[in-house]
Amino acid sequence: MSGISAAEDANTTPFNERALELEETGPDTYMSVDLWQPSGNRGVFGGQVIGQALSAAGKTINGPFRCNSVHCYFLAAGTNTQMITYKVRRVRQGKSYCSRLVVAKQGDRVIFMAMASFQRPEPSVLSHQYTMPRVPPPESLVSREAYMRNQKERLNNGPVDEAKIAEYGSLPVESRAVPMPKDKRGLPINAIWLRAKGDMSELGHVHHQCMLAYASDFALLSTTLKPFEMDAPDARYKLGMLVSLDHSVWFHEPFRADEWLLYVMESPRSASGRGLAVGRIYSRDGVLVASTAQEGVARGTDSEPDQKTLEFRNSVAKL
Repeated sequence: MSGISAAEDANTTPFNERALELEETGPDTYMSVDLWQPSGNRGVFGGQVIGQALSAAGKTINGPFRCNSVHCYFLAAGTNTQMITYKVRRVRQGKSYCSRLVVAKQGDRVIFMAMASFQRPEPSVLSHQYTMPRVPPPESLVSREAYMRNQKERLNNGPVDEAKIAEYGSLPVESRAVPMPKDKRGLPINAIWLRAKGDMSELGHVHHQCMLAYASDFALLSTTLKPFEMDAPDARYKLGMLVSLDHSVWFHEPFRADEWLLYVMESPRSASGRGLAVGRIYSRDGVLVASTAQEGVARGTDSEPDQKTLEFRNSVAKL
């Protein structure tokens, strides 16, 4: 992938909407038609549930409103053997903002809840943002699948799992890991380029928001593990559990989910069996279009007795 031009890397294939597709089953009630449970995971992919829930909420919105934020709680692991039902409650309909509560169930069990806020677009003279870090362009980086294969070979910690690589290659989102400089390795920071596969130019902004909500779950919580370098065969720390508890996305500006977006992540704290990660998502021209936050259960073991809190200076701005 290294050295190709942006034109050669153009996103021209048809977009597959199935990952976010919903069937209307009753008033303000929708059902998924596709669920992905990653191999080895205890439940379905949380990002897909977030994207589908936001899609369900968006179907109850009339007029020019756009989602400005969505706040989600994962209450139980979902399975891919039964589709999810999303029931939307129209909590508030105002002139500038409206709110929707989405409750997701499998059978009689509530597995997920989300509160989504929608805003009528308005101009503002008050505008500021953090500058986008300088990183290599996506055309110079290898695909997620090639990166997974290279990591296995570099670490020499077992055979390459070709089935898992193929599984990730079939997803509707592609990503390219930004290599960390040597002086940044082991810090609780991470960065990837990501975009939806396929041309979404004919789809409305809600589709782009739902797809970015889907993609925002990739690599975010795992950023909390970066300081512990668990991939090495002789790693001091071993992972016991990593699962999402909650996830929030704030949408700041319009964007195209089928164009490359830079996702910069950092983890300010892990403690008490939980890890917190926050993210910033930039369009290629440097506009901060969305922010994210996620907390999850993060449990592990330490093979050495001197268990101390690892401390770092904030250095994500200098990737």
